[in-house]
Amino acid sequence: MKCIADDFRRAITGRWFLVVVFASILSLYMSIGDQSYYLINMLTEIELSEDSFWLDAASLLSQGLQGSFGVMILPALSALPFSAQALQEIRSGAIRPAVFRVGRKGWIAGKMLATFASGMLLQIAAAMGLLLVFHLMMLICAGQPFPAGDFAPVWPLLLRRMLCGGIWAGAGCLMALMTETTSAAYLAPLCLCYAMVMIGTRFFPDVALLNPTNWLTGAVWPLLLALGILAATLAGTLRKKVNAYV
Repeated sequence: MKCIADDFRRAITGRWFLVVVFASILSLYMSIGDQSYYLINMLTEIELSEDSFWLDAASLLSQGLQGSFGVMILPALSALPFSAQALQEIRSGAIRPAVFRVGRKGWIAGKMLATFASGMLLQIAAAMGLLLVFHLMMLICAGQPFPAGDFAPVWPLLLRRMLCGGIWAGAGCLMALMTETTSAAYLAPLCLCYAMVMIGTRFFPDVALLNPTNWLTGAVWPLLLALGILAATLAGTLRKKVNAYV
């Protein structure tokens, strides 16, 4: 249990997690669309055009969570914090003392939980960060909090994005272990996402789930199923690596 908690702590407090949080906030802001360009101008002139200010934080966050730019860069950002950690410990030889100290199951469980959790919790941190940016901009420019709006439609969208983050983080870890290449943990999910978008758009447009840009809409159970299958595959791969190197 201590190994799991230690891996989890390193995954969400490491410098790369913090860096990716800031990058994710920027990607969400850029995914808002045209409104992101003139938002600052609208805030600076809010006292003169108070009646015409119709934006709210919930709608802007919803647009950012499902914007095309943020969806396409999501695989690489989700994999950056922790997806390469298991391979790095294997290649450096740190796996042996770790396994002898906490056991095979503890080491595997720690790496799996930390990998999936880093990709999923990243989405929550980025969403909260974007809301904080909205409120800070409003306070600086107009001296008042940003209108909140209705967050009911945002929660299902955030849940799907969290599941997507976990899927891409797990996929990065799996690709790195299979190829034994650290860079594959970051590049393979991004390349896989682009390939699926191209194939789904050009050859199989009727298969909605083949295109990752459609994962943020529709039912949640396909994402849960994909996450479960990926977790089982990753657990088997980690077990093989432990048996081979310890």
